Amino acid sequence: MATPKSSPAARRRAPITAAAVPAALSGHLAGIDDEGRLLFLPEGSTAAPVPVAIGIEVSDGVLVRAARQQRRALAILTADPVPRWMLIGLVRDRVGNEARDARPGALQVVVDGESVRLAADHDLVLSCGQASLTLRYDGKVVISGTHIVSASRGPNRIKGASVAIN
Repeated sequence: MATPKSSPAARRRAPITAAAVPAALSGHLAGIDDEGRLLFLPEGSTAAPVPVAIGIEVSDGVLVRAARQQRRALAILTADPVPRWMLIGLVRDRVGNEARDARPGALQVVVDGESVRLAADHDLVLSCGQASLTLRYDGKVVISGTHIVSASRGPNRIKGASVAIN
């Protein structure tokens, strides 16, 4: 008796098995091609680097820097009808000493583009040289520096329950 063939719909509903899921390969990013695609070279490969789709939510700035530094990475070859390489992670062995030893709330934030939202449970301080901007938990805002300039293309208002100048 012949075994019935499964329909395309039945194959789509079939559970994914471990054999169907591709294994991740470690390697490193080897640059960026003329079309803006990241290039990946698996460990031990002597072939030319292959373009990879980006399967992680990371800014372009981070990815460009990782490619230029030839950072270690993980990629998979998808099991799609037309298989393609997909970047699934950047690899590091450990966090930096500064981050490891930082007290809560003292980590440095590095951001590339887009918008930035920083939040702190107590105080938030932005500082550079002799200038600083401090946002305090009680709502007080302190601007400090050797020379403070306020400029506006429209009205420049100072509002408060009382305003003290000098």
